[in-house]
Amino acid sequence: MIKKLLFIIPLFFIACSSKKLAKSEKLTALNWHYKIYKDIQNMNLDRADDDFLSLEAQHPSSIYIKTDLINLFLAHQEQYEYDLSLFYLNQYEQRYSSFREIPWIEYQKIKLTFIKYSNPYTNQQAILNLITMCNNYLAKYPDSQFAAEVSTILAKAELTNKYFDAEISRLYKKLGKEKASEKYKTNIPKNSKPPVIPWYKKLFYW
Repeated sequence: MIKKLLFIIPLFFIACSSKKLAKSEKLTALNWHYKIYKDIQNMNLDRADDDFLSLEAQHPSSIYIKTDLINLFLAHQEQYEYDLSLFYLNQYEQRYSSFREIPWIEYQKIKLTFIKYSNPYTNQQAILNLITMCNNYLAKYPDSQFAAEVSTILAKAELTNKYFDAEISRLYKKLGKEKASEKYKTNIPKNSKPPVIPWYKKLFYW
């Protein structure tokens, strides 16, 4: 399906390949824009993706493309489709963003990365990448209106990483590998709470 391809193949390439599809229904740019809006309102995001490609194919210079990229970014995020949401955000950044919008866009990328990380005891590299993203953001945009939110995400990511290290240390100790256990030993802040995961998932981690 087109939806599965969107974040793999560049959008302009898909639009070119979908011109035959677009020929079946010729509409004005405004009509396509309205159809996309109605698709989103009806939570039919598969149709919204397809209609957006038709808009791109028939009216590649339309002023509505900029707005529809943001609308699709937000709609897919609301439906927890974070990869597609990020795809539309990246397209918007590459094609339309102004210098003043970059801090907001980078903040949105951090937020998407944070909320899509659903299993706190898997993929430690993802947490480390998120920490790097946050630190880079705060270094580049210390006065951004989103700096406080990024700082909060950074604190949560760092705490999650500490609990991750503590679990690794515990596991190595259980296996009798004291040197490896010591390497991952960390101090957990008092009164903090570990990441919560369902018991049936935790069975498979440790």
